[in-house]
Amino acid sequence: MLDIYLTDTQQHVQFQDYPGDHPVKFILNFKKIFPSVMELLLPVLPSDDNLEEMTWEASSQDFEIFKLLLGGWGLVELRLTAVAQYKDRAYADQFVKKAQAKRKEHGKKNAKLSNVELDYLFLQDLHALIDADLVEIGEKFYLPTLREQWKGRVSDAVLNGTI
Repeated sequence: MLDIYLTDTQQHVQFQDYPGDHPVKFILNFKKIFPSVMELLLPVLPSDDNLEEMTWEASSQDFEIFKLLLGGWGLVELRLTAVAQYKDRAYADQFVKKAQAKRKEHGKKNAKLSNVELDYLFLQDLHALIDADLVEIGEKFYLPTLREQWKGRVSDAVLNGTI
């Protein structure tokens, strides 16, 4: 369970909707996928340095973005599993590698983009790659749904990938 203090509303939230048993390990692994996670949820070490009792701080908006990233990655994993069943796992893994490379490219070309914006673009590029592949078997496009979920959280240029 993640014990999160929302700094703007001064509320404590206990968040359990994530895979795995150990929250610190989960966050460390999740930041490998989405580097902005360490900006969204700030760790607060307990006085005795016991990681089992670590808490986190975030604004309400940052916490909502974290939940969007978490839900977005869960859907990516489901879609990649479908691709792996249709083709194979190595083929599905190539989508992630291509989207990660494009994320780096976006970061180099657009130094003003935040990590959250780059993480959104990573998700968008990943879903676009999966959409293009799954359309062959009649699956509908997911990108309009993704854009609707993120509307108002990133700029319109980032939302539509026209940076």
